[in-house]
Amino acid sequence: MLGKLLKYDLSYVYKVVNVFYLLAIAFAVLTRIFGLFDNSVIIHTFAWISSGITIALLFSILINTMMRLWNRVLKNMYGDESYLTHTLPVSKTNIYTSKFLSSVISTVSSILVVLLVIFIAYYSKENMETLKALLSTIARLYDTSIINFILTFFVVFALEFLVVIQAGFTGLILGHRANSGKMVKSIIYGFGLYLLTMFLALLVIFIFALFRDDVMKLFTISNIVNLDTVKFVLYVGIVFYLVVIVIFFVADILIFKRGVNVE
Repeated sequence: MLGKLLKYDLSYVYKVVNVFYLLAIAFAVLTRIFGLFDNSVIIHTFAWISSGITIALLFSILINTMMRLWNRVLKNMYGDESYLTHTLPVSKTNIYTSKFLSSVISTVSSILVVLLVIFIAYYSKENMETLKALLSTIARLYDTSIINFILTFFVVFALEFLVVIQAGFTGLILGHRANSGKMVKSIIYGFGLYLLTMFLALLVIFIFALFRDDVMKLFTISNIVNLDTVKFVLYVGIVFYLVVIVIFFVADILIFKRGVNVE
């Protein structure tokens, strides 16, 4: 049953997000084509416009992925659809797990599409050599490989994105336990939980700083610190985000099981 729930949840998300995927890829291709004619002022203008639209669509992909996931929870668990959802022979754990898995899958797919669009629109031998040179320098400073650096950045960004989504899920669940002002309270809870998460992340880093002088320098000096320290903080951030996501997941299921006030 979980598989069927996940199928419908993903179908709801991708019904809109796929449109932005296609538009972003289409304008990326146009940007690439226009970029081949750099001697024409008119074509160069079109290339500039197309590039701007492409970048805007990249942000739209991420924003709409987030909004569709939140809207799915709202409609399917608390809106008109909830009357059918809560009569299905399926546990509340499976209902919420499906929402969680759909957030993971759509987050990964959206970030991959963003990377694909950037590659289509802006890849060139010159740009690639510049990127390699930059990444090689950074990789050497971080004492890691280029692939390792890219994967670390991808993981950190994906986990940060998921934390925002999960904070929104928790906000919706808490807000809809109220008898009135559900949406306002949902927004307040969600935003508050995200701010709390960021504060706790800073607190965790500060606790490590009490035992490591190099980490403490992040709080006490404005100059560039040892980049090995930055690498350590990134890894701490990855672990922290994973723990937070698990806590959100478990807490959401426990709260959801306590009862639902549908619209």
